[in-house]
Amino acid sequence: MPVSKIRDILGIFYLGTTGVLGAYIILFQETMLLPIAAKDATSAFQIIIPTFVAQLTLIFRWIADPPTNHDAATSFPSWAILGPPFLVLLILGATIALLITDAGSQMAGGQIFKNSVTFCVSLLGATSVIIIARVFGSGTD
Repeated sequence: MPVSKIRDILGIFYLGTTGVLGAYIILFQETMLLPIAAKDATSAFQIIIPTFVAQLTLIFRWIADPPTNHDAATSFPSWAILGPPFLVLLILGATIALLITDAGSQMAGGQIFKNSVTFCVSLLGATSVIIIARVFGSGTD
C-alpha cells in the first residue's frame, strides 16, 4: 500500500473520529443517545480526545511540511492499517448501541463507556502509533 494512501486513511480516521466522538460525548451526555452521567462522559472525553489530538498534530505537521518523495510503497499489510481503526469504530459503535438500548436501566453505563474508550485508546496506541510515526515521520526526511 502506498504511503500516501495510508496517510489519507489514517488522517481521515483520526480527524473524523476526534471530531465526531468529541462532539458526541459533549452534546449527548445524559441523554437517550448517551445515557451516562456527565462525570463519566467527562472522564471518557479526557481519556480519548488528548490521545487523538496528539495523533492529529503529528498528521497535520506532516501535511504542513511533506517530504519530496512521499508516495513510496511500504511493507505494512493492508489489514494492519485498516484493522485497528475499523475495530475501534466497531467497538465504540457497539458500546453506544448497547447503552442506548439498555438506557442505563441494567448496566453501569458510565463505567462500561469509560472502559470501552480506554480499551480503544490502548488498542490504537499498540497498533497505530508506530505506523503513524513511520508514515508521518519528519517532513524533512
